Amino acid sequence: RITVGGIGLGGRGSSDLGCFLRQPDVQFVAVCDVRATRRKAVKQMVDKCYGNQDCKLYRDMHEILARPDIDAMLIATGDRWHAPASIMAMRAGKDVFCEKPSCHTMAQGQIVVETARRFAR
Repeated sequence: RITVGGIGLGGRGSSDLGCFLRQPDVQFVAVCDVRATRRKAVKQMVDKCYGNQDCKLYRDMHEILARPDIDAMLIATGDRWHAPASIMAMRAGKDVFCEKPSCHTMAQGQIVVETARRFAR
């Protein structure tokens, strides 16, 4: 089973999350968002799906990325944070599913690709 966390799951990210929650080999365990209302809404969605209260909440992405039990991150932040969050997640040993655009500039795109290669993500 793959454990997944999410960063910045607003409208589009919540839609992505719905797809993840339908996968039998995925366990969504934590959400990070700077907005408390979004964190709580995602937790409610996850906990309702699994019938428990286990989804953890984070405001700081460094804290969720530090969890060794999370295999992959769903990243659906604002566009300007896609590349930095993806790079940090891969450096933390996480696989990444990132919303488009995956980067804001060509230089960021090159760094994302280099990071994916370097960390085998």
